[in-house]
Amino acid sequence: MKNLEQIRAQHALQTAQLSLKFAGKNEGGSVAKKIPPHILNHGLLQTLAFAQSENGGYKNICDRLADHLSNQGIVQNCRDTESLLKQLAEGDSALLKLATSEALAWFNYARRFIK
Repeated sequence: MKNLEQIRAQHALQTAQLSLKFAGKNEGGSVAKKIPPHILNHGLLQTLAFAQSENGGYKNICDRLADHLSNQGIVQNCRDTESLLKQLAEGDSALLKLATSEALAWFNYARRFIK
């Protein structure tokens, strides 16, 4: 049986191995390193709204975050940023707090694996 840290690391590693583009417009760096401070400063909902509007790397990585949160049972049947944003906006504050905490924990691995 795997613990939560192993599950996070495995999903982040799988994300890194996908051939998705994780760089934003006009940026050379990985957005995986830019999203956690954005979450801390502006909140998960605003970060997801930004990713949804930007498309590209931000949306790609937030789609993978939605997949992880769905696999963990935090949200139900979310496979993309738009559905995650909708569920979190309609949910209660406890759900948003849990999702934010798990998102930051997942990004601790994602930012190390995704180049």
